[in-house]
Amino acid sequence: METQTETPTYVESSRDGAVMVEIDSDGLVQRVQIEPEVNAEWTAEVLAERLFHLYTLAVMRARCDHLRRMNEAGADLPPSDAWPSQEQVAAYRTRWITF
Repeated sequence: METQTETPTYVESSRDGAVMVEIDSDGLVQRVQIEPEVNAEWTAEVLAERLFHLYTLAVMRARCDHLRRMNEAGADLPPSDAWPSQEQVAAYRTRWITF
């Protein structure tokens, strides 16, 4: 009998849900959803920038969770640019996810 473990995914979306990015814990994109109004209202440059920020935020969350798991296992590593804290994730969200 095979045991299947679920790999966590991280989903970030715009405030209105018009665009969404989902990644796995390795940062690989699993899904991107773009609602029709995005094509009608956003330029390609705006869409690209917003997808970039959603992806970056999802990666930061994944890395933050990884840091937490490492520290629970005894690593005792401080947050850094590579391993952000929950506060750093929240600050990024506040600064860039304004759409």
